[in-house]
Amino acid sequence: MQSRVIIMGGEHRSRVLRTPPGTEVTRPMTGRVKESIFNVLRGWFEDAVVLDLFAGVGTMGLEALSRGARHATLVERDRGVLDCLEENVRALQVGDRARPVQADALSPAALAGIPAPVTVAFMDPPYPLAEQSSGRRRILEQCARLRDSMADGGWLVLRLPYALGDAERAVAGFSGPEIRSFGDMHVHLYVAEAASAPGAAGAAPEPPAPPEASP
Repeated sequence: MQSRVIIMGGEHRSRVLRTPPGTEVTRPMTGRVKESIFNVLRGWFEDAVVLDLFAGVGTMGLEALSRGARHATLVERDRGVLDCLEENVRALQVGDRARPVQADALSPAALAGIPAPVTVAFMDPPYPLAEQSSGRRRILEQCARLRDSMADGGWLVLRLPYALGDAERAVAGFSGPEIRSFGDMHVHLYVAEAASAPGAAGAAPEPPAPPEASP
């Protein structure tokens, strides 16, 4: 049986998102993983600009809007999944704050027209793509390109089916990652390093230290 995707907090708490039939098209984060991420980033979504790459039906981006984000760009390539995403945007009546985009999340088009600077970016690639060496390379290259669209101190949240090794986990322009593992889900938390002197346009306050992981 396919599990339901539910908004877990904020204005639209408990609302169920429409998902496509079957279980092979999308692999949304479990409620436990999603709640852990939003707890770590507590306080960062009020008036935030969010980018949700591989958005699926809006699991992360619409959750961010529910918790006070000002705007979310949600990038999804699959037409059937995008239809569900657009219906969820209409059902939640957040069309003035949500911008669904049909594009390859690893293409330049995915980063075009973003109302930068982005405060929080989610990167949640499909497992089959992430498990290919070429796919892993493309994912990390897009993470590095994303830095130009982000606020200093902004967060990049990357979920993979493995923890990146020491030799490959560094992403240019970001510090970290802190890695939190939940079974076969490994969440990498990066912070955008300051690109210019303090007080420059686009700068954001230094992020708070994440709370200690639960045992």
